[in-house]
Amino acid sequence: MTPILRPATLHDIPALREMLVATWHATYDATLGVEKVNAIAASWHSPEKLSAECDAALAEPEANAMLVAEAGGRIIGTASAHFLPDSFLELARLYILPECQRTGLGKALLAASIARFPKARTARLEVEPRNAGAIAFYARQGFFAVGGGKACGGDVKASVEHLIMEADLPLLALRPAEDRDAQDLFGLLTLCFAEYPGCYTDPHDDMPDLVRPGHWPERAKNGQKLGGEFLVLEDATGRVCACVAVDFPAPGIAELHRLYVRPDCRRRGIAEALVRRIERIAEAAAAGRVILWSDTRFIGAHRLYARLGYVQGRERRPLGDISNSEEFDFTKKL
Repeated sequence: MTPILRPATLHDIPALREMLVATWHATYDATLGVEKVNAIAASWHSPEKLSAECDAALAEPEANAMLVAEAGGRIIGTASAHFLPDSFLELARLYILPECQRTGLGKALLAASIARFPKARTARLEVEPRNAGAIAFYARQGFFAVGGGKACGGDVKASVEHLIMEADLPLLALRPAEDRDAQDLFGLLTLCFAEYPGCYTDPHDDMPDLVRPGHWPERAKNGQKLGGEFLVLEDATGRVCACVAVDFPAPGIAELHRLYVRPDCRRRGIAEALVRRIERIAEAAAAGRVILWSDTRFIGAHRLYARLGYVQGRERRPLGDISNSEEFDFTKKL
């Protein structure tokens, strides 16, 4: 039975609390201990606290959300979020009954929570450092660890360590490029290049990296592996509709490559989110700056880079390719 995602009501509180307590024991008994889990559940998941959160979500839906997933009249999952004045979206709670996990429900609840706050630019959450499954799940959705502490949820008395993770919005379900994506990638670039007279795709001479995109991290220069990642975004039909890549040509430097978004998928914040993702990857690799080269004809891309804090340099390099391309250099300090 397909779960129904809907706003929680006060009528749901007893069943919601039961689900939360069961999930907490299944998740944290082994690491925090049964006694501590009982104490935290009595405080964080008390009927009074849950009712107050539900009231706030119903009274101010522009600032708070409390969702439940229901299947067969049973509450099997929940998510809560709060929109903060600085455009941060705080994801306060996301739990699924153990037997209902790994079904896509967590991803659906996360997406439904975020969709309620279209003005949010960054999502933030806290997760227990030993909850490897949750950390891996959030990482797949585009979250990166940015810090931590010893008072999860601001509860000093409970003294639960936490990892802080953030993701730029909109969330993009990116995946590593595979060699099978080559045809889609050439099609994507051909569509993008068609907007610029005299700009062509030549896969074998000008773009050998696109012939085997799944081997991107293995590329080398002067005998040194460049590493990095090549990420793609699929549309609803499974076709690649956007891509971006990064490598590390020198210590402390990340280079952004292959930022393309199919024309019909633009003006949704995808390009900006792709650049932000690369910056997160660069920061995680201890890079102090991101550099890139962009065709002199790609004026729209130059505006994006400038808005995101990239500074155009004075260099202009010819590529000697089939399109007679010349490129400007851009740099951003992280």
